[in-house]
Amino acid sequence: MQDRSLAVIASLALAVVVSASPAAAQQTPEAAPAAAAPPRKDPSGHTGISPYTEQILKGNASFVARDIPGAIAAFQEAIKQDPSKMLGFYRLGEAMLESGNAAEAETAWTTALGKKGSEELQAKVLFCLADLRERQKNWQAAREAWGAYAAYLTSNPKAGGYPATATERQKQIDRRVKDEKDYATVKERIVQREAERQKEAEENAKKDKLNR
Repeated sequence: MQDRSLAVIASLALAVVVSASPAAAQQTPEAAPAAAAPPRKDPSGHTGISPYTEQILKGNASFVARDIPGAIAAFQEAIKQDPSKMLGFYRLGEAMLESGNAAEAETAWTTALGKKGSEELQAKVLFCLADLRERQKNWQAAREAWGAYAAYLTSNPKAGGYPATATERQKQIDRRVKDEKDYATVKERIVQREAERQKEAEENAKKDKLNR
């Protein structure tokens, strides 16, 4: 009788294990979250990011991180991807100036003026060129560049910009040119007086020799 009871108990336990097995088999580990999909790319830039824009963004990030050589390389690559757009040349000019290469900055901005871009961007390029020529102390060229910037803003109201700045900078240039001319006149007088004193000293020295 005891053996029969043990057999019944064993058969019931086996039935529980078997009935639980399918449910356990159906349980799967929790799926890991899917990795973020990379941004869609499209050479034309219509349905995704274009290689040109990708390089511009890369250059901007490098510039902000103070990796100026990296920014220059990225903007140059953007220009290779699409040399018809103004933005790459504008940003390259900024990076070149930050690196201390004013000549290359001027070349980039001058080239940018012949490329495709918004009126606002065109105004920024003109501003940068005027400011650069003023830094170079090329007063006449700087005055003309500020005039070109002001004229562009007048002809293109949507460009925004700062026309009052152009007027004020031209006034400052005029004052600087006047100061330099005045100083040159004073300097010439000082040199002339010094030469006269030197000549007088030499004549007095000759007289002293004759009187001995």
